[in-house]
This record gives sequence, C-alpha cells and structure tokens, in this order.
Amino acid sequence: MKTGTGVEVVLYKITGRRLLDGGRLKEFHVVFETNWRAGAKRMYLVGNFTSWFPGFKRMSRREDRAHASLFLYPGLYAYWFTADTDPQGFMDDDNPMVVELPNIMHPEKPGIKGSLLEVKPPEDPFEYVIHDEKDPAYLHRFKGYIVFRLRTGKGVDQAELVAGRSFQPVLTRELPFERVFEFILEERALGDVFSYYFNVYSRGECLSYGFQGVGERVQPIVVSKKEVKGVEKPRWFMGTIYYQIFVDSFYNGDPSNDPPLKITRVSPREHGYYGGDLKGILLKLDHMAELGVEAIYLTPIYPSGTYHRYDVSDYLSVDKHLGTLEDFSMLVDALKNRGMRLVLDITLHHTGACHPFFVEALEKKSSSEYWSWFNFTGDPPSGVLDEALKLLRECDVKGLRSFLVSRGFSRPFYESFFNNWLMPKINHENPETLIYFKKVAETWMRRGVAGFRIDVAHGIMDEWLRAYYAEVKSLDEDFLLLGEVCDYPFLYGEYMDSYMNYWLRYWLISTVVLRKHSLKEAVEMINLQISSHPHHQVLSLYNMVGSHDTKRIKTLVKGDKTVLKLLTAIYFTLPGSPAIYYGDEIGLEGGDDPDNRRPMPWEVEKWDLEIYDTYRFFINLYKSVEELRHGFADVRICRGDVLVVERRLERRLIGLFNTGDRAVDPSECAGLAGFKEIASSAPGSKIPPLGFKIYLESKEA
Repeated sequence: MKTGTGVEVVLYKITGRRLLDGGRLKEFHVVFETNWRAGAKRMYLVGNFTSWFPGFKRMSRREDRAHASLFLYPGLYAYWFTADTDPQGFMDDDNPMVVELPNIMHPEKPGIKGSLLEVKPPEDPFEYVIHDEKDPAYLHRFKGYIVFRLRTGKGVDQAELVAGRSFQPVLTRELPFERVFEFILEERALGDVFSYYFNVYSRGECLSYGFQGVGERVQPIVVSKKEVKGVEKPRWFMGTIYYQIFVDSFYNGDPSNDPPLKITRVSPREHGYYGGDLKGILLKLDHMAELGVEAIYLTPIYPSGTYHRYDVSDYLSVDKHLGTLEDFSMLVDALKNRGMRLVLDITLHHTGACHPFFVEALEKKSSSEYWSWFNFTGDPPSGVLDEALKLLRECDVKGLRSFLVSRGFSRPFYESFFNNWLMPKINHENPETLIYFKKVAETWMRRGVAGFRIDVAHGIMDEWLRAYYAEVKSLDEDFLLLGEVCDYPFLYGEYMDSYMNYWLRYWLISTVVLRKHSLKEAVEMINLQISSHPHHQVLSLYNMVGSHDTKRIKTLVKGDKTVLKLLTAIYFTLPGSPAIYYGDEIGLEGGDDPDNRRPMPWEVEKWDLEIYDTYRFFINLYKSVEELRHGFADVRICRGDVLVVERRLERRLIGLFNTGDRAVDPSECAGLAGFKEIASSAPGSKIPPLGFKIYLESKEA
C-alpha cells in the first residue's frame, strides 16, 4: 500500500516526513508499535539502525501497546523488539515479511534476520529533494572551504548551485536509493551573509529548490557564515593514526603486579590473565614511535574482576594488576614527549557487578541512592542474595556466575550486557548518572587523557548520549568521544565525534576478500557513509581492519599478503583515521574472541617483516601527504572492478585499486597527466589483479 507521501510501505507506518523551515521535507517518519509484553517494565526497538542492540530507543507504553518512532532515509532495514523480560527479542507480529541483512561486525558469518522495513523515495523525483542548512551533513565549512550537498532520488539527473553565479557539482555520489550532489566553494568567495538555491534537472525538466522547497521560482536560502558548522583548523582526531592495545596481552613490564592465576595456552588463546600492564606499554613505546602512530587507544585499565576489564568496579582508579596511577602518569608523560595522545576505553553502558554502587543497591534495595542506577526486573530469594553479596564483596566473579547458575537463574534479575551477570546495565534515565560520568571525564582529562572510546555506545539511550556529548564538550572541545557502533551507524553521528568504522570494514572485506558483494554495492555503501556526515567527521572515523572483537585480518585473508596489502592501501587512501590493532602490523593471527587477543610476540624473528614494512610505508605516506589526511574524497568505480579513490585539497591524489582478475591500464580509469606515481603494488605500467597504484599531482601542475 502507499501513504499520502507516495511512499510504498509494508504494514509498518510511515506517517510523513520531517518538516524543515519553509515547509521543506526531509527524512521519513517511521512509527513502530507492538503489543506490550506481559510483566515487562521496559521495551526497546532494535534493528540494524541500533546495531541490533537494545537501549538506544526505548519504547513508550500506551495502554497495552508499545510505541517508538525514528526518522529514516530511503533504505532497507530490519527490526525487532525486546523487553526486559524477553531480552532475546521477538519479531513484529503484525509484519509477516522477514529479511536477512549483513552481519556488519562479522562479515565471515551468516547475516541477521529481522522484520522487513523498506523505505523508498517517491516516484516523482521533484518530491524528494533535500537540503538542510542547519544539518552539517548538508552544509559545513572546512579549511577555508564551504561544502554544500543536495540529496535526491535516482530520478534527478543533474543539479547546480546558484550562489551569486552558477556552480556545477564537484562530484556526484551514487547511493543505493539516492544520489548526492556535492559543491565545494572557497569560503572567501561568499559574503558574511550569503544566499543560494539549487536548480534541479530531471528528464529534461528543470525546477529550482530554495527555502520553501521545489518550484519554478523560489525564495533563496539565506545563511550567516558564522552559523555554518565546521572547522578552519582540524582538531587532532580529524585525521590521525591510532594503535589499539589490548592491555593484558601486550607486554608484562612489571611481574610484581601479576595476577595469581595466569593462562598457560596462548595459541589459540584462552580466557584469563596473561599479565600485560602499563609499564609494559611504557617499555614498548619505541615500537609504536618507530611505526609512526599518533594516538594509542587502550582497552579498559580500571579495577575489575576479569582480564578484559569491561566490568568496571572503579572508574577513577587503575587495576592493581596493571599498575598504579603513578605508572599511568609516567605513561602519559612519555607519550607527550613523543607527540602521541592517549585514548581510554570506558563502559558507560554498564558497570561491573563488583562496583560499589551496584553492591549497595543489592544490599539496601530501594532505600539505596543507587537502586535507581540500575534496572531491576525482580528480586532473588534473600538466601541467594546474601551469598551473592559475599562473592561480590570479594569480587569473585567466577564464583558468582557458578553459584547463580547452580541455583537455577538462567539470566540476571536486572538488565545487563548480553544477559551477563557481571555487567549490570546503567539506567540512563537517572540524571545522576550523567552528573557522575561528567566528573569521570573531567578527572581523566586532568590526568592527560585525550579522549574516550565509549564501549557499547549503540546500546545507550539516545537522549543521554546527546546530553553527555554536550557536557563533555563544555569541558574541552578537543576531547575525543569515539563510539562503538557496529551497524548502520548514521543515527549516531550527532552524539559523538567518531565511531569505530565496522561499516567500512564490512563492505571492503565482504567485497575484496569474501566476494559476497559487488564493488558497485560496496561503493554505494561507502558513499552513503561519506554523504551522511560532514567532511571533518568523516576524517575522524576510526578506520580499522580488526579489533579485539573480530578475527585477525591475516587470519581472515588466509595469509594472502597480496590481498592484505591491497586492503591496507585502500584503508590509508580512503578518508578517515587509520587504526592498527596491536600485532596486525607484524602479521599476528587469531580467530574469534578470545583468540584474537593473543600475546604480542616481541621476538623480531617471529614477525612478518613484509607486512611490517607495508604498514610503515603507508603510515609515512599518510603523514607526508596532506591530501590523505585531510583531503575531500570522491569514491567511484572504473570498469566494474577498479575502485577509484580521489582526494583533493591543494593537489589531487588518485588511488586505483584493482579488485578484479585481470591487469588494468591506469589510463583507462583516470587522466594522469601532471601526476607522479607515489605507491604501487608491483613495478610495471599496468595494475595487476589485486594490485594498486597511487598517484599525486605535481605541485607545478
């Protein structure tokens, strides 16, 4: 059936579109509802747009029905619902259509199924033309330029910007359902207050788009330059090189603080302590400096009951098996002396079960000021609670888990991370949580930390994320907030500076390595991401081929160094901040968690020096070519199997990446007069299968 907006729907409700100033229309308003689950206190909308995780979008209750709504662009989505009494989730009973979408975090695994939601642009191309001057994805400034974007359906053939005179788009991005026209003007060419509109062409017809939308004659959009969001001087995280360290697995620099029980099998790795610590990182800083990294991201260092330390029991201290605050201070000073920054992992989604706030809530129940910090779904028998509290006071997490399971508890009596007893979920509707975690951020800022990576950011309530972002930025605009977002990340852009780019990782690995998708599909999805954020945020994205939650990249490519080099070249050429997971630079292998956290081998004879040299080469190239760090990006296809990445600022850089099975003449894909070759997978004039060449425009050109 169709709504009055001309949008075809399948049983779910599309009630209209977001209304902008002047009566213009933007994304589509999608309403979800289902029966309220008996006995549930909370229900959540879950989908690929929440990384398949509950918490971001809580549903409201109206009598016996649960309701939630989102604004979404055209696309293919999947969704389901969860309740605190049914955390596994359930499909939409009113929607018989089911779809399987990619498993973005694990491309090598089967997809994820959910109830189908499909949003399409209207058939009339002039009914779907979007520009929102208040949204930086559509209008922003960067390093002396102002970027204008116009988003349309595929039925729009061409567009031009009229701002004093006519401008043609610098590039046109093809998205799965849409097309984006991008215009880049020098800021000095525009007045302090400037006006503009667009001419839109479809099937030989031309209409204009201005303040009131599409028409034959339109009122221009008027903007004050000082209100255009963006940056003149990029912040440090808008184009940097990260190195992620899983602390326990890196290096044991101080055996005196070792945990009493350590693992004996490291390949494949087993769960448990290996003994890495802060002094170990300090002792190995020369390795990272020689590699050329600029920021180090550490998995949690706080006191906890596990080796991974995502079950935090004190957000303001250092785990005794990692060292002391003095050790931490020494590490920060040593990093500063090398011109490197430090980013810490923090769990704002949940605490550890041993955290004093949670222990007190269990002890005093509703009389505790921390009772409302957590979402309890029921009360255990008092005898069970007494024994559990004894174990929690000792932070005996293994004993706690075994005891509760032995007493018949299949899942916690509180909301938690993946039904894990050790990680009770924080109730973000309690305003005290925001006040507390702002103080936590302020404390670590004073200690020299440059940013946080927010664990399970996709599972935190949207309004809390927005408020937290504002509070932290009020303390320091340069403090990075980097979120863990695993799937369809575009709803999260306003809540953080950056996110872990599993989206890019999936589309490249599934295309270049696993051959699940065509290059055309991958480029459309990459362009969807680039078009959904302002350029400075795209530069901030944490581009990685692996993390502590994924298989090692060398394992995924089955040791094929030709493919590995191609992926590395692509990652360092696309816009974003390249990230290296410790050990990837020397060819460390590993399967699923915990095998992807093997100890770092420090004997150079165990390193794959060919891979190490590849990483060093591209890091040096990234740091020496401004266009790679900050340049605008055009991503397109040539001949069906050649990925073309063009970056531009003062000069143009062109990367040609052959994903096909026959050699390619570079001149087929780009005009290269005035360019010099700066990187190549192999000598010769042609690009071999799974090879690449990168060219930089000469300054004299």
